[in-house]
Amino acid sequence: MRLAKFNKYRNATASLATREAWYSDLALDASDSVSADGLAIDGHSLYVKATGGNSLQAIDLNCPGKVGSQTTTLSGPAGRIVDWTTALHHDNLVAAADSQGSVTVWQDRIQTVAFDAHASACVSVRFHPTVAGVLATSANSGPTSGEVRLWNVSADTQTPFWHTNVDNGIDSISIRGDGQLLAASTRAGTCAIFDPRLAGSIDSVVGVTAAFHAAGRPTRVLWTGEAPFLITTGQSKMRERSAALWDQRNLAKPLASLQLQPSTKTLIPFYDEDTRLAYFAEKGDVIIHWADGDLSSATPLAQLGSVVLPAPISGCALLPKPQLGVMRGEIARVHAVVESTGAGQGAAIVPIPHIAPRRTYLDFHSDLFPDTRAPLPAQSFECWLDQAPVCIPKMALDPAKSADSLAGLRRTYCSLLSRSVPADAAEPAADHGSRAEPEDAMLNPPAESENRLSKLASAPAGLEVKQHNMPSATATASVNKRTVEQHDPKVKPVVADQLARIPTKQGSGWKLPETDHARFKYLEGFAYRPTDHFTNLLNVNLRFSQQNDPVRVGPKHIAVSLKGAGGQVGVFCRDSPGRVPDNPATIAHGADVVDIELDPFDPGVVATAGVDGRLQMWRVPDIPLVGEVTFELEEYIHVTADRIHQVRFHPCARGVVAVLVSDIDAYSIYVYSGLMLHFIVGKTSDGIHSFEWSPSGDHIALTTKKSRLLRIYDARSQDLLVSGPAMDSIRPSRIAWLGNYRICLAGFSTGSRRQLALYSTDDLSRPLSTVTIDVGPGVLVPISDADCGIIYLDDRGSRLTHAFEVVGDQLIELPKFESPLPSLGMAALPKVYSDVAQCEVLRAYRLSSQSLESVGFRVPRKRPEFFQDAIFPDTVDTETPAVDTLAWLGGAAALPLLINLCPPDMKPLSEAPPVPVRQRTFAVETEQTANNTKDAISAMLSRVDEPDEEQAPSPDSESDWDD
Repeated sequence: MRLAKFNKYRNATASLATREAWYSDLALDASDSVSADGLAIDGHSLYVKATGGNSLQAIDLNCPGKVGSQTTTLSGPAGRIVDWTTALHHDNLVAAADSQGSVTVWQDRIQTVAFDAHASACVSVRFHPTVAGVLATSANSGPTSGEVRLWNVSADTQTPFWHTNVDNGIDSISIRGDGQLLAASTRAGTCAIFDPRLAGSIDSVVGVTAAFHAAGRPTRVLWTGEAPFLITTGQSKMRERSAALWDQRNLAKPLASLQLQPSTKTLIPFYDEDTRLAYFAEKGDVIIHWADGDLSSATPLAQLGSVVLPAPISGCALLPKPQLGVMRGEIARVHAVVESTGAGQGAAIVPIPHIAPRRTYLDFHSDLFPDTRAPLPAQSFECWLDQAPVCIPKMALDPAKSADSLAGLRRTYCSLLSRSVPADAAEPAADHGSRAEPEDAMLNPPAESENRLSKLASAPAGLEVKQHNMPSATATASVNKRTVEQHDPKVKPVVADQLARIPTKQGSGWKLPETDHARFKYLEGFAYRPTDHFTNLLNVNLRFSQQNDPVRVGPKHIAVSLKGAGGQVGVFCRDSPGRVPDNPATIAHGADVVDIELDPFDPGVVATAGVDGRLQMWRVPDIPLVGEVTFELEEYIHVTADRIHQVRFHPCARGVVAVLVSDIDAYSIYVYSGLMLHFIVGKTSDGIHSFEWSPSGDHIALTTKKSRLLRIYDARSQDLLVSGPAMDSIRPSRIAWLGNYRICLAGFSTGSRRQLALYSTDDLSRPLSTVTIDVGPGVLVPISDADCGIIYLDDRGSRLTHAFEVVGDQLIELPKFESPLPSLGMAALPKVYSDVAQCEVLRAYRLSSQSLESVGFRVPRKRPEFFQDAIFPDTVDTETPAVDTLAWLGGAAALPLLINLCPPDMKPLSEAPPVPVRQRTFAVETEQTANNTKDAISAMLSRVDEPDEEQAPSPDSESDWDD
């Protein structure tokens, strides 16, 4: 897996654009400041500091050339501008801080806000990345002291709602992509991290980095998007320019560093969170470097390339993603301000496109351009202040989809967009390219959607939980195409071909059948015909984690983990068995895959989790899966933890997924809805083997490693409900729910004895029943059938599949099924895909090293021509959501939707006519039996009396022997 450790954009090349694309003939101010980038860009304009230093020049992005006389001047500050910035969540919104401590905000090139932020000269100013109308400013009140303040300009107030003092002075500030944390680089070569949502300036300190850079030299800090990593730049004691990559959770030393040639100027960092490339530009230098900023790469911060400009650089900025030329492979575009382009010519802004090589650019390359951050706010000020989880709006970059994607997001986040500036701000000017909003763009979301979510958990900081009014009634549904389908009534579940599904009904499900005897003691496992198998499976991943399943089966597709570079997952059509081609359709996750899941409510979605901490949802195209097939990445979640271990979809609510993650010192389960983190369940330092949702989706059961406990948590309140001892071994154990009130645990006891234990959810202090199977190294993976009360155990590395029936509180062993090849994993289909006409109670697929075998389990019956409703009760519909997602998040309980499995051409056995009997009376049968007995006795007596006559010797017998 060596190639999977390198950034896939490492071969991209950068070059200067032609002079026709430059913005030239500019008269710019030559003054410099440590914190200023020298250039700011949004979706419509470029902003540079004009001559004199107390105003900005706004240049139309789409009008390159000699623009010296075509710029718009943004005036207002009384002092000299020291820093200026644009908002990520709104185009045509720019703020500037000056040397007299005041801040000015322009919207659509018209001044809307001006206030005094500090008593001394400002150092930097930044817009909050997720909340409209929030500004962060910093200033130095003395040589060794600085302060950072946060302002809510949309509330039209002149008082900061948060401030803190920083020792050693401030050089720059940066706010993390999700808006939760703020970092400030100091003159001492360190970086301090704060959580502004915490009360009090002392309590808000999260940590301080080690002094990696030399003190007294200019430093900069930049967060790497939403991830808990940050980049700092500075100089060494020998004035060598340096950059360091830090993990917010371990600030003792940097994860990686980069050294460049000596200089006295400031090194400006930029980061592209979509490509995970870091760019470095130095004021006064002529070179821009870029490096690998991916933490999962073999060598983070390894320099990948550089480009030389014709004149010294005085400013630099990255173009927003929606403005890139994606149809020509442009993954990034750096705009650099150069001081002079020739004798007698003014300054210029030089575009530097960054192109990823491809054979052809006729089609959109979705592997290069994942969904990117949309220019919209993500949450309200109140929600952010109350530590509510945030859902970053993402838009598609595909030109065929970007307009519709952005329009849907604008409708979702319209109530937040209206808070960018105070209510009395001027209307947008139509002649500056401002986008016209629809008439209902500023309408509030429906009232019934405001209080759906209650008791949401915070991000990993673990703070107090409160109720929020959030725009999430449609926020999750608008993030991408997949979650739009979650609430679309036109989306139909896939129906089994052999079953005429009747309308679903609500009833009491998720309970085991009540019986006092074993009904399936003649259970028989069998393999389907060879034509129903998948053969010629090459490169099956033989080293897949034993805690997870390398094969997943859905109504339409089968996903199998394959070995190869980039974390490959093969996807096959279930209705196309036979010989698999040598180049099957594969998904390339980008790193080693640790778990695979199929969305139960959307059969065309495959979820992959990798060692890089990413959970990706892939759309399987509705075409034959042969050869090179493009899988569209529909959803991407970067989990804010070190590693992902398991992924499980919610069994009743669409779009809800639970992820088992681990940090340096703790394991926990994150529950997401769309891209929003809602709950953190079961956080423990003991480690977690595995977990499973309860059939109703209300509870989560897990097993711990060190303490060897079995625990059940409420998924929404995150409370521990019940706990008890699990298997007496630290080796992996797997969980399976049998209804809502029984749990089966398969694992190891002392001496590598493999056991199966049955627990009641009311009392986990001791198992109801325990069965020792044998002694062996293979992991037993349970597959439950709550309708029949059967537990199947896939014996990894063995040819056997064990089966047990739950009778009362006991486990009754059933006949084993033996296959010719050892098992690497087994996955079962929903009950609706079993052949009930042949009394098949389970249909599954069994993975081996080179094939995928279709197997089944059936029960012999006396009258198989009738539907056996005694062993096929109404089953739970696992392909239709039983509860609305928002309702479940708000605390609603799911009611099972039941399906009658009886085919339309069969009659239930309970309604079948009785078995016909022979028309005879008991008296006649008794008399005939007596007569037959008498005749037999008489015949015997007659044969006893006859031997004397028959055996008498004949007269001549003796004479015959005499001769």
